[in-house]
Amino acid sequence: MYKKKKLILMLLFISIALIIGLSAIIFSKRNLASQQIDNTTLEIEELADDELSQDDDPIDEIEEESPSGEEPTEQTVVSYEDSPFELPVLGAGGYTSVETMLHASATKNSAVFDTLPAGTPFYVLEEQGNWWRIHTNNQEGWIDNSLVLVNLPDVIPSIIYDNPNNYASTFRSSFMDIPGITGEKLYEGHGYNERLGKEEFIMPIIYSTAKKIAEAQQAALENNETLVVMETFRPYSVQQLVNEQLSALAEEDDNIRDGLTAEPWTMNWFINGGVSNHQRGLAVDVTLASISSMEDRIIDNYIVPQITEYSVYEMYSPIFELSTAAAMLIRPIAARDRVEWQDIPYQDHVNEEAIRLEAYMFEADMIPIASEWWHFNDIDVLEEFEEELGDGGFYLEMLLNQLPSMVEEAVE
Repeated sequence: MYKKKKLILMLLFISIALIIGLSAIIFSKRNLASQQIDNTTLEIEELADDELSQDDDPIDEIEEESPSGEEPTEQTVVSYEDSPFELPVLGAGGYTSVETMLHASATKNSAVFDTLPAGTPFYVLEEQGNWWRIHTNNQEGWIDNSLVLVNLPDVIPSIIYDNPNNYASTFRSSFMDIPGITGEKLYEGHGYNERLGKEEFIMPIIYSTAKKIAEAQQAALENNETLVVMETFRPYSVQQLVNEQLSALAEEDDNIRDGLTAEPWTMNWFINGGVSNHQRGLAVDVTLASISSMEDRIIDNYIVPQITEYSVYEMYSPIFELSTAAAMLIRPIAARDRVEWQDIPYQDHVNEEAIRLEAYMFEADMIPIASEWWHFNDIDVLEEFEEELGDGGFYLEMLLNQLPSMVEEAVE
């Protein structure tokens, strides 16, 4: 009996010990969990405090970004379709080709503010028929735009521009260098174009002629090709320098002379000894390239094509080869003949690419000349304004232009 009671007391004691032990374990785990929760809460609070210290009032910042509470609106971007040009003429750079009267309004009878010398740079503020309101370096007014030059890259940026006479002339004759000309920089005509946001050549040409070149470029683009404009306006002094140096070379070298004067040609077909259509602002020297890659580019509010990869075709002679090797037709014909040149056979060496270039230009009413596959004239301007055209006795080194939207805002 005594042993039985002792056993019962022992079991009771063991049970109490187990209960106390389990309670201690549970209490310890609860304390650990509570500490982990407290630590996590503290970390979150510290992180929040750090963020608030960097931006004490994020609500104020949101209100500054959108004070009206409206979502920002995207700028409307469109293709320009009001003319053959890829960009509006508003803001485009230009030059006077002759002395030009600056009027108070878009009529010839309005008051004349000033007479602008030939070669005066400006940009276009407004257009009304044949009149432009322009901004020069120091004044504004209206001019008749019939004989003004517009900078081609400002209105047709998709064309490839490259004028070697601005850095290293490629004029040659019978494939030989012309001393003092070949490899020389003949005049300035390249720099940063603010409107396009890049370095570009200055390529001025009569405004109505520019519209024809735009039409030719559109035709080429539709065939996955592009014009490569090599020269438009050429100063008279440069024209004379090339003529003088080539004449001197021809006197010394029979091969050069034969390449310029072999029947039925004369030297004047390859470099005009007087005022040429380049000085008048109605001629363009151009070649052709195939397009490998093209993408859309946004300039101001407009989408324009941008050629990113291209390959210039190899024609039957290098461009600016001043000899019968460059002749397109078997004999010369008056440069202002619009039709009959088509009945004269091509030289045997003429290739398809040269013929295709001629087709693009002729369809746009630019007339080729028999002696140079790259040269085209605007006979319309020549015939209408022959007595009024300029002589190119100036250089064009400064370009003024603006984005179309900036001009529109200023006008408003």
